[in-house]
Amino acid sequence: MANMQTTGCVNEEHRKHIRYQLEVPVVFSWRDARHARHEGVGLTRVISTHSAFVLTKTPPPLNASIELKVFLPRVGAGVSVRFRTEGKVVRVEAVKHPDARAGFAVAGRAFALRRAGVWR
Repeated sequence: MANMQTTGCVNEEHRKHIRYQLEVPVVFSWRDARHARHEGVGLTRVISTHSAFVLTKTPPPLNASIELKVFLPRVGAGVSVRFRTEGKVVRVEAVKHPDARAGFAVAGRAFALRRAGVWR
Protein backbone atom coordinates (compact mmCIF):
# COMPACT_ATOMS: atom_id res chain seq x y z
CA MET A 1 0.00 0.00 0.00
CA ALA A 2 1.29 3.49 -0.79
CA ASN A 3 2.47 5.69 2.04
CA MET A 4 1.59 9.33 1.31
CA GLN A 5 2.66 12.24 3.53
CA THR A 6 3.60 15.85 3.00
CA THR A 7 7.33 16.34 3.47
CA GLY A 8 8.36 18.94 6.03
CA CYS A 9 11.21 21.15 4.85
CA VAL A 10 12.95 24.10 6.48
CA ASN A 11 13.29 25.83 3.10
CA GLU A 12 9.75 24.96 2.02
CA GLU A 13 9.15 28.53 0.81
CA HIS A 14 11.65 27.84 -2.02
CA ARG A 15 9.64 24.91 -3.36
CA LYS A 16 7.17 25.55 -6.17
CA HIS A 17 5.13 22.37 -5.62
CA ILE A 18 4.04 20.35 -2.59
CA ARG A 19 6.07 17.16 -2.22
CA TYR A 20 4.67 13.85 -0.96
CA GLN A 21 6.48 10.86 0.50
CA LEU A 22 5.09 8.15 -1.72
CA GLU A 23 6.60 4.73 -2.37
CA VAL A 24 5.14 3.36 -5.60
CA PRO A 25 6.63 1.49 -8.57
CA VAL A 26 8.00 3.32 -11.60
CA VAL A 27 9.41 2.40 -14.99
CA PHE A 28 11.75 4.84 -16.68
CA SER A 29 13.66 4.98 -19.94
CA TRP A 30 16.28 7.13 -21.63
CA ARG A 31 18.56 7.15 -24.67
CA ASP A 32 22.34 7.33 -24.43
CA ALA A 33 24.71 9.34 -26.66
CA ARG A 34 24.50 6.60 -29.33
CA HIS A 35 20.66 6.73 -29.17
CA ALA A 36 20.46 3.27 -27.62
CA ARG A 37 17.36 2.97 -25.41
CA HIS A 38 17.80 1.96 -21.76
CA GLU A 39 15.10 1.08 -19.27
CA GLY A 40 15.01 0.75 -15.51
CA VAL A 41 12.60 0.15 -12.67
CA GLY A 42 12.43 1.54 -9.19
CA LEU A 43 10.33 3.04 -6.41
CA THR A 44 9.55 6.67 -5.80
CA ARG A 45 10.66 8.13 -2.49
CA VAL A 46 9.24 11.63 -2.93
CA ILE A 47 6.97 12.96 -5.66
CA SER A 48 5.33 16.25 -6.64
CA THR A 49 3.33 17.34 -9.68
CA HIS A 50 6.54 18.21 -11.59
CA SER A 51 9.30 16.10 -10.02
CA ALA A 52 10.18 12.83 -8.33
CA PHE A 53 13.04 11.13 -6.53
CA VAL A 54 13.43 7.49 -7.57
CA LEU A 55 15.34 4.68 -5.85
CA THR A 56 16.77 2.14 -8.29
CA LYS A 57 19.72 -0.18 -8.97
CA THR A 58 20.15 1.34 -12.46
CA PRO A 59 19.99 5.16 -12.39
CA PRO A 60 20.16 7.09 -15.64
CA PRO A 61 23.05 9.52 -16.09
CA LEU A 62 22.90 13.12 -14.93
CA ASN A 63 21.19 15.43 -17.47
CA ALA A 64 19.57 12.50 -19.31
CA SER A 65 16.14 13.19 -20.80
CA ILE A 66 13.88 10.46 -19.48
CA GLU A 67 10.32 9.23 -19.64
CA LEU A 68 8.90 8.25 -16.25
CA LYS A 69 5.77 6.14 -15.68
CA VAL A 70 4.33 6.02 -12.14
CA PHE A 71 1.93 3.25 -11.08
CA LEU A 72 -0.39 4.07 -8.17
CA PRO A 73 -2.05 1.20 -6.32
CA ARG A 74 -5.67 0.28 -6.95
CA VAL A 75 -7.87 1.46 -4.09
CA GLY A 76 -10.74 -0.91 -3.31
CA ALA A 77 -12.65 -1.76 -6.48
CA GLY A 78 -11.31 1.35 -8.24
CA VAL A 79 -9.32 1.44 -11.44
CA SER A 80 -5.53 1.50 -11.60
CA VAL A 81 -4.11 5.00 -11.87
CA ARG A 82 -0.95 5.73 -13.81
CA PHE A 83 0.98 8.92 -14.45
CA ARG A 84 3.49 9.66 -17.17
CA THR A 85 5.94 12.51 -17.63
CA GLU A 86 9.09 13.43 -19.49
CA GLY A 87 11.86 15.28 -17.73
CA LYS A 88 15.54 15.73 -17.09
CA VAL A 89 17.67 13.98 -14.49
CA VAL A 90 18.83 16.80 -12.21
CA ARG A 91 20.61 14.77 -9.50
CA VAL A 92 22.06 11.27 -9.15
CA GLU A 93 23.03 9.69 -5.82
CA ALA A 94 25.51 6.84 -6.15
CA VAL A 95 25.25 3.47 -4.43
CA LYS A 96 27.27 3.55 -1.20
CA HIS A 97 27.38 -0.23 -0.68
CA PRO A 98 26.41 -3.27 -2.80
CA ASP A 99 23.00 -3.88 -1.18
CA ALA A 100 21.88 -0.24 -1.42
CA ARG A 101 19.85 1.34 -4.17
CA ALA A 102 21.04 4.43 -5.99
CA GLY A 103 18.67 7.29 -6.54
CA PHE A 104 17.97 10.09 -8.95
CA ALA A 105 15.84 13.20 -9.10
CA VAL A 106 13.88 14.05 -12.22
CA ALA A 107 12.20 17.38 -12.93
CA GLY A 108 9.96 18.08 -15.86
CA ARG A 109 6.49 18.71 -17.12
CA ALA A 110 3.41 18.05 -15.02
CA PHE A 111 2.44 14.41 -14.77
CA ALA A 112 -0.25 13.35 -17.25
CA LEU A 113 -2.93 11.00 -15.96
CA ARG A 114 -3.52 7.87 -18.01
CA ARG A 115 -6.19 5.21 -17.67
CA ALA A 116 -5.00 1.68 -16.96
CA GLY A 117 -3.43 0.14 -20.03
CA VAL A 118 -3.24 3.42 -22.00
CA TRP A 119 0.14 5.08 -22.67
CA ARG A 120 0.53 7.61 -25.45
